[in-house]
Amino acid sequence: MRRIAIIAAAVLTPLSLAAASPAHRVAVASTSITVNGNGGDRVYDGVGAILGGGGNARYLEDYPPAQLSQILNYLFKPGYGASLQLLKLEIGGDANSSDGAEPSAEHTQGVINCGAGWEFAVAKQAMALNPNLLLYGLQWGAPGWVGGTGPQGPRFSPARTSAT
Repeated sequence: MRRIAIIAAAVLTPLSLAAASPAHRVAVASTSITVNGNGGDRVYDGVGAILGGGGNARYLEDYPPAQLSQILNYLFKPGYGASLQLLKLEIGGDANSSDGAEPSAEHTQGVINCGAGWEFAVAKQAMALNPNLLLYGLQWGAPGWVGGTGPQGPRFSPARTSAT
């Protein structure tokens, strides 16, 4: 892989220098952009990533501690690497809903286990590196006790799935 990078650099560097020579310069029209920070439109929240469940979150725990620390630093440490500001987590629901099954934090009704799965563990480590990290959650499935889509399911009984 290193040989490919060196060959690519050796080929592309002379080409980029030739393109930057005065004989190849072309005048570009000036463009002005006005930014109104008082508008009510979309707001830029930051740069983020998604931790997509059992597949990719699961493999992080297999890295030796030193390498895992490096990976997490590159992702979440402010002013270093990607410096991510947002992390979207899959809320496990005991369903094989993405690239792997993420266990539910409430596999059995009334029994909460925030240590289930891998998402919370990664989020905890990420928050330790960047306490200002914003976390979002998205649930793709629900544990069996919640019910299906029939009259006893969450679509017909929101009280069963909402925190009141």
